[in-house]
Amino acid sequence: MMLSAATLDAAAMTFYLLALRNGSLAKVIPLLCFVPVFQLVLNFVFYNEVPSLFGFMGIISAIFFIFYGESLNLISIIKDKAINSMICVVLLWSLSSIIHKDGSGQIGAVNWTAHICLVMFLYYLPFLLRIRVSTINLSDFSSLIVPALAHLLTLLTFYQAASLGNVAFVSSLRRFSTVFSILIGWYKYNETVTKRLCISIFGLIASALTITLFG
Repeated sequence: MMLSAATLDAAAMTFYLLALRNGSLAKVIPLLCFVPVFQLVLNFVFYNEVPSLFGFMGIISAIFFIFYGESLNLISIIKDKAINSMICVVLLWSLSSIIHKDGSGQIGAVNWTAHICLVMFLYYLPFLLRIRVSTINLSDFSSLIVPALAHLLTLLTFYQAASLGNVAFVSSLRRFSTVFSILIGWYKYNETVTKRLCISIFGLIASALTITLFG
């Protein structure tokens, strides 16, 4: 179970970084609101749980706001590498979140986080060994400490919350971080935040909450 969760998370993290590389924060982060959508679909596939009317409406709403954010252009969505990568991220994290809930509930959030991070490190180790020491810049390395610690705390708190309650509800609450990510993108990277994008973001958040609370 642990190996499966770590494998899914390692693959998801790779696609996530590819998405950030190919797209802006304003485009990439809101797509995480699709996690509850995929969880609802996976519950139907694996557990034969039919979504309620509100759950179905939430799915349709989420899809609409994705199209709305991309000016209703299907071709641009299909060709967008960042969006394609994020769809993979959402699917992988939706699958792993089910495993994380069971695992953290059995051995505790701290132990589960430590084991998951260790297994993921072993997956990434062959790639780390290929890096030439001469290319490593200590100033660049030190800049990774803050995001690494932030990600570690995010995992720890998510696993703890998932072990205590509804994993879909916890996933939906995490989607409020989208707002802060957009603000950071606007302030730090001078990303353009349009009215259409804001409507799309809040629409996705509302869709995720609708699925969680009423789906």
